Amino acid sequence: MRTMTWTALAAAAVLALGACAAIPDSGPVEEGNADVSPVEPLVPIQEGPGVADGPQAIITGFLRESASGIATNFDVAREFLTADAAATWDPSARTLVYDSGAGTPEWNEATRTATYEVPLASAVDDSGRRTDSGDEDVAQLEFTVEQDSEGQWRISKLDDGVILSQANFDRFFRPVDLVFATADHTTVVPEVRWLPDNNIATAASRELIEGPSTWLADAVTTGFPATAALAVESVVVTDGTATVDLTPGSAGTDDQRALAQEQLRLTLTSLPAVTGVDVRIAGLPISAAGSVVLEAAPVPDETAAAMVQGRLGTWDGEQLWATPLTVGATPEGARGIARSYDGSTVAFVAGGSLRLSGALDPESAVLVEADEDLGEPSGLVDSAVVADGVDLVAPSFDRHGYVWTAQRSIGAGLLAVAPDGTATTLPSDWLQTRSVIALSVSRDGARLVVVSRSGGQPVVEVAGIVRDAEGAPLGVGEPIAVGTGVGAGVDVVWVDDSTVGVLGEVADGAPTQLWSVEVGGATTLIPTVRDGVGVAVRAGESSLLVVAADGHVEERSGSSWVPVTDGVAELAYSG
Repeated sequence: MRTMTWTALAAAAVLALGACAAIPDSGPVEEGNADVSPVEPLVPIQEGPGVADGPQAIITGFLRESASGIATNFDVAREFLTADAAATWDPSARTLVYDSGAGTPEWNEATRTATYEVPLASAVDDSGRRTDSGDEDVAQLEFTVEQDSEGQWRISKLDDGVILSQANFDRFFRPVDLVFATADHTTVVPEVRWLPDNNIATAASRELIEGPSTWLADAVTTGFPATAALAVESVVVTDGTATVDLTPGSAGTDDQRALAQEQLRLTLTSLPAVTGVDVRIAGLPISAAGSVVLEAAPVPDETAAAMVQGRLGTWDGEQLWATPLTVGATPEGARGIARSYDGSTVAFVAGGSLRLSGALDPESAVLVEADEDLGEPSGLVDSAVVADGVDLVAPSFDRHGYVWTAQRSIGAGLLAVAPDGTATTLPSDWLQTRSVIALSVSRDGARLVVVSRSGGQPVVEVAGIVRDAEGAPLGVGEPIAVGTGVGAGVDVVWVDDSTVGVLGEVADGAPTQLWSVEVGGATTLIPTVRDGVGVAVRAGESSLLVVAADGHVEERSGSSWVPVTDGVAELAYSG
């Protein structure tokens, strides 16, 4: 075997697609049309193989045109393949995305095979599920070429799928929230999928009908029965209305049809140029005896619970408040404050026990400004022990009023405490070999993020919470790993419906790291304040708060942080 270095590598062949139009610089001045047409998806100029193209030009040309084919129909890309390969190649099987870098292909003269490696940034499967790659991950590509009866080179053997640069992936693909429902049919649970912009309404409808991913399936409900499908493999958008034609097998019960219609409405109207949805079954308008309205998950109240000078308190965004001396102090070593969505209850860990207190109930609490020395309370704040443990992690409330925690020790399982104080242990096989560091329940109540250690390595995972129709947790499903490249974390929160924030360990002399992790998407590193020990968030990245070890708090402002208060040990919005 001999090695041939190609100057035009496949990795470079798919970098920038598009064409430029020249601006006239001569001729008469003409009146323009003020009407602005809607922006159409980019359709790159494509070019098939040349008669004299050798193996190098055929392979690089194929990779260039297969990338362009994301925005069209891959017909030009198939011209670079033999008839058999063109008939069997499935470009939708997967999409490999590279960030930068190139490689030198190895050319095997005897087998007429080119093999090379490309640094891999992420991979997207045929249903739009994205998995980000580690720094050292590579994609190995192999192509076999042969000459046809006319002596022209064509690719005869290749793997299914396409490979794109990150720039082209961002250009041709769009994240779409597929909308599913909580078990009580009240709240939206999104699942992010990355779908090609070309005919995206069709792709989104098809994936929504096929249902949620396995890890989420038992935690959500859908109105589409297993027999549901698109009757016509195209969702047409006319004057803002997307028309979805379903097969007769898509008609479930009245409740299912109502839910299916609501799921399609919410999913498709989030797309550009879609303002309404017309759903039909066997050509007739979908009908249901009732209707289903799915609401967004609850947004925490503007007031956060706090630990202030050894007692409970609140922060309203401007002023820090604390309970007076008569209410009492928190027990020594109290930590991990959490607040219920109705604001009536706070939870914290003290002396190995999970405790609940109503001291901050907005209906009855009396608070004082915490801008000076508040004195030492003579007793302890009234609280009830609802669970005992050796070393419990900071608790998290769900929208049903359950408070969640876990023991840090390996194999102890998860603990959910009902509003009436009843504690239920939920075994989780995937945690049997893990030590839990932190957890948080999503605002819709259908998902749980857990930061743990496996073999000394940090792991961030999201799992579905299985509940009955009244919201009682029945179990936790198998998780998916998220957050490629996330280091050791000490705290975790849900930043929004699809993003979690993981606060890293304190690093001497350097800003504490915060990883923003989209479930089903990318991970972004955000430097925070020095000695950051806790993180809180109300709704979105702009509401992120980081608490430093010395008690000062800073809030996210654009790409930086600004001080907002001090004298705080911990802060927590509802959840």
